[in-house]
Amino acid sequence: MPDKIYLRQMQALPLIAKVHMSQQRIREWYDHFDGNVYISFSGGKDSTVLAHVVHEYYPDVPLVFCNTGLEYPEVQAFAKKMGAEFIRPRMSFSEVISKYGYPIIGKEVSEAIHYARLIIPKDSCGGGYNKEGVVLHYERSRAELSGTRDDTERIATRARRMAKSKLDGPYATAKINMGGGTENSVNSSVVGIAKALKSMFNKRKWLELCDETDFRISHKCCAVMKKSPLGIYQRKNKVVPFIGTLASESRLREQAWIRHGCNAYEGNRKSSQPLSFWTEQDILKYLYMEGWEIASVYGNIVGVDKNGFEYEPLPGVDCQLKCTGCDRTGCVYCAFGCHLEKGETRFQRLAKTHPKQYEYCMGGGQYVDNPDYDPFAPAMDGEWKNWNPKKIWVPSKEGLGMKKVFDDCNQLYGKDFIRYE
Repeated sequence: MPDKIYLRQMQALPLIAKVHMSQQRIREWYDHFDGNVYISFSGGKDSTVLAHVVHEYYPDVPLVFCNTGLEYPEVQAFAKKMGAEFIRPRMSFSEVISKYGYPIIGKEVSEAIHYARLIIPKDSCGGGYNKEGVVLHYERSRAELSGTRDDTERIATRARRMAKSKLDGPYATAKINMGGGTENSVNSSVVGIAKALKSMFNKRKWLELCDETDFRISHKCCAVMKKSPLGIYQRKNKVVPFIGTLASESRLREQAWIRHGCNAYEGNRKSSQPLSFWTEQDILKYLYMEGWEIASVYGNIVGVDKNGFEYEPLPGVDCQLKCTGCDRTGCVYCAFGCHLEKGETRFQRLAKTHPKQYEYCMGGGQYVDNPDYDPFAPAMDGEWKNWNPKKIWVPSKEGLGMKKVFDDCNQLYGKDFIRYE
């Protein structure tokens, strides 16, 4: 089974080697399913590279674009120009937010908050709840947000690896021989590293966001608006997808690559990610080398030095590349990861480039009765504060109301936590 070290080795390969390896994965996938495949085309630069690489061998493989209404107009226009087939979700984004919640912070955090907020009566935890795994998610999420769930074995293993790389080398040996340390001091440093490491399951930082806000938070928008319509398309046409995701984009995608590699033949969601071991720089370099058109919202591909100075790259000279417009396109109103952005944020840029969409995103919003309000639920479930507001904040006809969502986050975590103005 591949591991993180193997992934790093593949990511460090020359671009030409990556192209050949991706082509091999594409041929394997196409042959395995007798050509019953399609390209999940987002209109972004990653899926644009994927479309060209696949069509070099199999020009008849269709592009399928899920038109959620959340894409930049330029991306929608580019998908049409590329000849993609358009499909649509059954719910609008405002309906998804109203029913499930706003996408904020990240998928793992929003999922934890979504399940932790459930109020499950003690006498109702059998039957359908256990069958659907809701109780498991509910209990695990509350433990994560309370800071009581900790993967100690994973931490210990990681600590030993860090200690081995830093303490078992020639320098550590010399230090021990000179009386500057002992084997016990090396072992104790392992313990110290373990204590210093924070578990990936510890989401205690976000407990206030869970407790103190009056809007729903959820991870389900992508599943409802993209995965569901694409799943319907797949079942109807009996095809499996090529997807242009990169393992470097998130920890979840990295873990998926470690489990399945590029081609996931098993399970309910069979898919091929033949570019998954590429980096964003690989994508930009390949687009620049080949001269392929990308959605105009990206602007131009230019070189950039360490001081941020932009210049026209020289042919054959390796350099750092960037887009003069958007770095990523994705869903215009998605707030996942926006608190981590440096410099001009996606929403600050949206205000300048697409003021109409910006106003719809930030404006509007309204309070409505909480359909899940339980008048009989206690304020506390043991040491856990039940989330049970009578009224909740949701989108309105005028807009999504995300200004209030961001303001509430900034009140909890600092005025510049999410910069949108």
